[in-house]
Amino acid sequence: MKRIAVIFMVMLLLSTAASARTHSASEGFTFGAEWGYVGIFYSGYHYNFFAPEGYRVDPRGHEFIHNINGEGYLHAGYNFSDKSELSMYLGFSAIQDYHHIIPISIRYTTFYKQNTKGDRWFSLVDIGSGFSIKKRPEELISGKIGGGYRISLSKDTKLDFIISLRSVLTHPDIIYYGTEIPAEKVNRNNAYVSAISFSMALTL
Repeated sequence: MKRIAVIFMVMLLLSTAASARTHSASEGFTFGAEWGYVGIFYSGYHYNFFAPEGYRVDPRGHEFIHNINGEGYLHAGYNFSDKSELSMYLGFSAIQDYHHIIPISIRYTTFYKQNTKGDRWFSLVDIGSGFSIKKRPEELISGKIGGGYRISLSKDTKLDFIISLRSVLTHPDIIYYGTEIPAEKVNRNNAYVSAISFSMALTL
């Protein structure tokens, strides 16, 4: 949880700087919010643990599924030029029916038109970590690639429409025939999902 507190502090400092910034044509601090829909289409798992009776169990599997979750983020970043932006994201989402998560990531965005006052296309790469929200929180790993279209509402206010493909590796609690397996009896509890997301973001 200390890491989350540090991230909050960094984002607060960046947002404070952004609110007091003076814009140049191509660079400056930014902050905002993003929200959207996540459609999970592929899921897999590999568990290895000792059952209550003492024997080892090693189930694994994967499948194509259809599962819907929502997500929301706060973000703060910096425009290094007309065509590049680096941002930090902190959010709240869910992974299938496993548990909720607090994702933390760094995103690099490339724009394909130099006019910062006009509408333009962009692409993004997003990598990060985060924490699961459950009885025994554990770190997760996430990655995302995508792109979208930015609409310039004013000199300082932008609205983004984003589509992305992402994968997340997480560690859910293991329930075996109605019994929760304690941490000391778990050797592996990996689960991974792939999803397509559609989102909107407001950037100031």
